Amino acid sequence: MFQPPRGTRDLLPEEMIKRQFIVDTARSVFEKWGFDPLDTPAFEEFELLTAKSGQAIKDEIYYFKDKSDRELGLRFDFTVPAARVISSNPNLQRPFRRYQLGPVWRYDRPGAGRYREFWQADIDIFGSSGIDADAEVVACACEALQKMGISNFYVRINNRKIMNAFLGSLNLDATDIMRSIDKLNKIGDEGVREELKSKKVGEKDISSIMKFAKTSSIEKIREFIDDGVKELEQLAVMLKKFNVSVRIDTSLVRGLEYYTGSVFEIMQEGSNLTITAGGRYDNMIEGFGGKSTPAVGISLGVDRLMELVQLDLGKTRVDVYIANVDEKSKEKCVEIAQQLRELGINVECDVMSRPLAKQLEYVNTKGIKFSVVIGEKEMKSGVLKLRNMQSGSEKDIELRNLKRVLDVIRSN
Repeated sequence: MFQPPRGTRDLLPEEMIKRQFIVDTARSVFEKWGFDPLDTPAFEEFELLTAKSGQAIKDEIYYFKDKSDRELGLRFDFTVPAARVISSNPNLQRPFRRYQLGPVWRYDRPGAGRYREFWQADIDIFGSSGIDADAEVVACACEALQKMGISNFYVRINNRKIMNAFLGSLNLDATDIMRSIDKLNKIGDEGVREELKSKKVGEKDISSIMKFAKTSSIEKIREFIDDGVKELEQLAVMLKKFNVSVRIDTSLVRGLEYYTGSVFEIMQEGSNLTITAGGRYDNMIEGFGGKSTPAVGISLGVDRLMELVQLDLGKTRVDVYIANVDEKSKEKCVEIAQQLRELGINVECDVMSRPLAKQLEYVNTKGIKFSVVIGEKEMKSGVLKLRNMQSGSEKDIELRNLKRVLDVIRSN
């Protein structure tokens, strides 16, 4: 029997309803904050995908050649494709504010909450170098989480210029060392120390790096370095104006090497779980052959959010099931169903020729909240009973006034 490929999964209706809720909520909030939709192909030129991503991501790209022997890869995020769009469309009005929703792929080791095919919900602002743009994308993402019923989170912030300058002062390869520092939350102090030793970093420098990576105040950071500190301070102040809980963390550098300034992660309280992350990448578009264009964005991991959203969203989208007593009443069921659908109500009727008891058993198993039974009595009287399957309460509804069905559903 065939199964989904490793690192992928099927989503049955109950899980899909949750994903749709997350995606729809994100879309609604993104648009409220002035972002417009953008879409790009699922695969891109391999050279584009590897140009700014770094070796770690390069190794995770799903690479293939097409029938014309062109080297291609599945997108691993939305940032690189969006940067390509900006670089090839220089006349787009600035700022260009876009959101994108959909699947991306990485050949990573699957684990709890980690898949090789996963969904992201991204927003980016292109054309603004101001820290207020950084604050907006973070605050927008925070509102999206709150609308999804998630409140136990805070935002870690840093600026890559700070760690870059500090490592430069030690005459170390900043890019290589930051790859190790970025793993601090995953492998802990000892793991990072061992990795730095394997990179031939001396004990004295390792101690300096670990001490600096635990710096959490602007004043203490200034004792070491000035680069990027003012931007970090401005971002902290602006986010607090949006009522965002902020923590400065110099160990935060983000693994993707295209980040150039502010970096941020939204974290779940009491754990090392990153809910969403992003940062500023001012050099990417120029690196792709476009005009120099500052850019900043953030990405929400939809699959991870599915594990965090605790709202009861139901097992089905069906509002009302119309059950028929016998074959003679089936035609009337179809007629009523069509009238209700025109009112915007999601309706299901029997298509299995089941007896009434089996139809109602199906309604309960599927979790449909309301049912209507249509038989000779209802057809003669012109009145039907709308039954709440959870509470057992019933409402009499005249067939000539089916709009009342919508009122009852909305009130529940």
